[in-house]
Amino acid sequence: MIVVVAIMLILSAMLFPVLEAVQGKAERTSCLCNLRNLGMASRLYADDNDGRIVPASIAGPPGYYGICWDSTIQTYLRNEQILICPCDENPTVRVPGRISLPHSYGINFALAFVGGYNGSSLLLYQVTQPSQAILFCEIEGSYRTFGVCHDDDGLERVAQDRHGCGSNYTFLDGHAKWLRPQDTTNPKNLWNP
Repeated sequence: MIVVVAIMLILSAMLFPVLEAVQGKAERTSCLCNLRNLGMASRLYADDNDGRIVPASIAGPPGYYGICWDSTIQTYLRNEQILICPCDENPTVRVPGRISLPHSYGINFALAFVGGYNGSSLLLYQVTQPSQAILFCEIEGSYRTFGVCHDDDGLERVAQDRHGCGSNYTFLDGHAKWLRPQDTTNPKNLWNP
């Protein structure tokens, strides 16, 4: 009886790391699907708005600075859970002074918050290489932000190791992929269109 229990303990000790790795891959894939859905929703938004990229923020009602992108594209998503990465233990619950939903992802301000103004986003045709322009990224929830301005903050707000040694990104053409943070700036800066 003791031998059987010992064998079971040894086998379970061998299987736990494998199961954890499988769970991590599943969460990474789920997050990648979320970001792919954000890419499709933003493309639908652009199609309905004469090719304009979803703005990081639009004018809000009195008492608010604006309405964040996550609320703006909810019409196309119809599922608030898509905005949260399964690995994010600290999603941004609310952006101070703005109408927003809980989210783990942020938008690239170089494309969607041009000049820092509400409703100021580029048109799709203004970006010559959409497959090499980051639109959405995973953000650190502790910043309580709705996007990233690489020129001002570098990679500080980007969740740099949520999925191993990197995180997931959505590009303007709609594809999503996992990258190490340093690969987003070298050899080509994927943050500036």
